[in-house]
Amino acid sequence: MKKIIILLWVGMLASFLPGECAAAVKLACLGDSITAGMLVKKEDCWVSRIAKELDKKAEVGNFGVSARCLLFRGDRPITREKVYQDALAFKPDVLLIGMGTNDSKKVNWSHKDDFVDNYKEIIAEFRKQNPKLKVYCLLPIPSQEAREGGISKECIEKEVIPLIRQAAKSTRSKVIDLNKVMKGRDNLLVDGVHPNAEGHGLMAEHILLVLKGKAVE
Repeated sequence: MKKIIILLWVGMLASFLPGECAAAVKLACLGDSITAGMLVKKEDCWVSRIAKELDKKAEVGNFGVSARCLLFRGDRPITREKVYQDALAFKPDVLLIGMGTNDSKKVNWSHKDDFVDNYKEIIAEFRKQNPKLKVYCLLPIPSQEAREGGISKECIEKEVIPLIRQAAKSTRSKVIDLNKVMKGRDNLLVDGVHPNAEGHGLMAEHILLVLKGKAVE
């Protein structure tokens, strides 16, 4: 049964990556500075790499904003940004959510009990725009930041990631494990948080494999 479900999902994804004659799929990437591409050239960002690889098969929108969190009661919720409304108006067929890193800060994680519900609410809001929307929840990469009260690697791995998996399961969304991809690759982090060009390349490669049905998490 599990094999059949996987094959059905891959088949549905194939319909979201059509040939040149079909209309381009709209793929939205909602996230923080790692999605926005901070500290790397625009063309090196994982979102730009995906757009280049998919070419005419997909219209890719980068809706990433630095320092933003998912929690509605956090210090800088992505939902309060104009870019969030722009992402909704984009009406994507596929949504990639790359949030959770900034939520691990103490000021934000004090509201951790809201995390799953807030995550689910964002997905529901996008599905109102497109009921057939396919959602992929990106697991945050490991962070080496040691600043007091800042981004916490331990919180990301032990608390944030399990809750993202919970939100994904309850909304029938898929997970893309970027934490696994970047684990043990501290040398690819420019400042302990943001990947360099090589790191973005590895992330883009894995995301594309999952989107094309060549890798199953």
